[in-house]
Amino acid sequence: MVAVKTLQASIWRKPAMLLSGLALSIGWGIRGNFGHEYGAAFSGCLSAIVVALVSGRSDWRQRVLYFAFFGAIGWGFGGSMSYMQVIAYTQSGHGLSQWYGYVGLFYMGFLWAALGGAGTSLAAVAERERLVQLFKPILVLFGAWFIQDWVEDPIAEWLQSGLAFDNTWSRHKNPLYWLDADYMAALWALLAMALYDLYDRAEKNGWLLPVFAAVGALAGWGIQALLNVTGFDTKLASWLTYPLGDPTYVNPETGALAFDAHNFLNNWPQWFGDYPQHIGWIIGLLLGVTCYFVRFGKFRDGASLIVYMAAGWLLFFLAIPVLGSVLVADYGGLRMTPPRSDDWAGITGVFIGAIVWFRHNKLLPVAVASVICGTIGGLGFSGVQWIKQLMMAPGNPRRLIGNGLSPDSAEFKTITSNWADWQHQNWHSFLEQTYGFMNGIALIVALGYLATRIPIHDEPRESKSITGKWTLGVAAVFVWLALPYVNLVKNVEDWSKGLNPDVWTRSVTPGSTETTTALWDVPYVGKLPGVDLQLTPTGWFNVTWLLVLVLFIVLIRRHFRESFSIIPTTWLGRGQLIYLVLLWLMVVGNFERALVVWHPSRLLTEWVITVNAILSTLLVLVIPHERETVSVQSPASFAPFYRQVWIRAVAAVAISSVFFVVTNRLIYHYPVNEKASAMIHTRFGPEADWKAKPNLKNAQHK
Repeated sequence: MVAVKTLQASIWRKPAMLLSGLALSIGWGIRGNFGHEYGAAFSGCLSAIVVALVSGRSDWRQRVLYFAFFGAIGWGFGGSMSYMQVIAYTQSGHGLSQWYGYVGLFYMGFLWAALGGAGTSLAAVAERERLVQLFKPILVLFGAWFIQDWVEDPIAEWLQSGLAFDNTWSRHKNPLYWLDADYMAALWALLAMALYDLYDRAEKNGWLLPVFAAVGALAGWGIQALLNVTGFDTKLASWLTYPLGDPTYVNPETGALAFDAHNFLNNWPQWFGDYPQHIGWIIGLLLGVTCYFVRFGKFRDGASLIVYMAAGWLLFFLAIPVLGSVLVADYGGLRMTPPRSDDWAGITGVFIGAIVWFRHNKLLPVAVASVICGTIGGLGFSGVQWIKQLMMAPGNPRRLIGNGLSPDSAEFKTITSNWADWQHQNWHSFLEQTYGFMNGIALIVALGYLATRIPIHDEPRESKSITGKWTLGVAAVFVWLALPYVNLVKNVEDWSKGLNPDVWTRSVTPGSTETTTALWDVPYVGKLPGVDLQLTPTGWFNVTWLLVLVLFIVLIRRHFRESFSIIPTTWLGRGQLIYLVLLWLMVVGNFERALVVWHPSRLLTEWVITVNAILSTLLVLVIPHERETVSVQSPASFAPFYRQVWIRAVAAVAISSVFFVVTNRLIYHYPVNEKASAMIHTRFGPEADWKAKPNLKNAQHK
């Protein structure tokens, strides 16, 4: 061990850990209102900023914008996973499904926090040059995803003209639908990196790409034609395909088969059934392109990280829920939450790809911190759900029935009446915010582990000629504009639904009862003779945000030449400013979203978020100090730590899942022969969701 004295802060002090927990708790509470990847990215961004500030390490504080940028990206991945059904398993009363639910929550919590910890740790561990290089491929990736958002629905409509589908209840009718998963994002990521690699290499062998693609397409077409001629195509399809449901399931009320077997979806993309004649050449083309890049691709500037993660998404998704499920189709397949999304499998592949890349690129400390963060996050998700159920035990009708009380008895009615308000609290918000707090603890523990073991980076002094300075501007725009925009733009739809319909909507045709989004005139000139300048409410929101973006670009360029007086001179002060602006912008924006349909039950969310934001404002200003000391002890190798953290992760899920399910069942005594209902979800048993509640072609998506 080599001891190095340097500047450091009190990352292990209780107030610092409280601040990290509060930051992610606030973000997680807000994430619950905005949802998915964008909401999760905001949560991780807040806590990543906090960790950089309270670390006390001058090099980490100087990287606070990188912490925010990469931390947000890392935490955003988990937002694609569907977990409500897994939560429902834990309270189903079916023993095996309950245990499975706790294991599933640990697994999802692990993946979510592990990738969040990986993104944040990457900013802490990697050399600055490597972080700067990563910005180019990441921006190309963002551009590709932006284009995907614009063209995916038109492509789907072109493939299936006249078929009504949407992104909610009829999404399974989309020809690009595949196990309700976001596989298209992974494909677009690979496409983006392929284009980036071609541009970056600028080699003369680029002409071979269409040759590889053509040969692959021709081979794929030929193989499919041969299979058709020999009649082997039908047999192969039967081997590789299984229905997403149980054709033998009997409706317990009628005693007849519940579903038409032809009405089930299957484990392949919808367009496979619509255009089977094109499967061969398309798969061949993709494999041909893949062979070209395996042979010639360089994927420099960190583009290889994105390739590893995107390829991992697709490969694990194919290997487990798509193909692996064929072997156990009679048990619902290798699917975590049938009939819901299998994005968990893709995110598993993303995690595996990232870990492999870290190890290949001598960034094992990032992998160690990732597993530490994931383990605590997994325990947090499953553990908070267990705590929530304990808190809901008093006056719980199912518990009373399980203890022998008749629903018709006076005692039962008295108890349930006395505890009715308690039972109807916003318990899901409690789960979200408390789980977010645990994720914040997970992150600061993981980064605290690194803070005293990673050598201090020799960060360059600020100057006009500093290499990669533009990345700081990009990160600032990302944190203060991009993250808030992708979340707050959703407010406009809620305003349109909840506010004055005469202002926010208009009739599709004169006299029609069907309405659409309103059009608002441009002031002064919108209705001049011969002029018709109008925008939708979302259009006005976008234009306003675009003007702010232009302002930011101008100010950042000016600031790089000569600093503005309003910007603090130290990175601690800058980090505090970044945190507070982002925090209160989103707290106020979240309150605006809730205010339209306000109900006192929202106090557990919006009021608690506001109180926590007030407390975190105090803590972020008083905890960090400019000068603190610590000793950094760099181990000779992180390999032993890496093995240890994996052993502890496996032990944690094995012990906790059994403990949670046993204690839960001891407390609740679930009623015997409890009838299945829409509120009870099970993964196993005769009334398992994949059997009794499958997605059907002609019904709404579950």
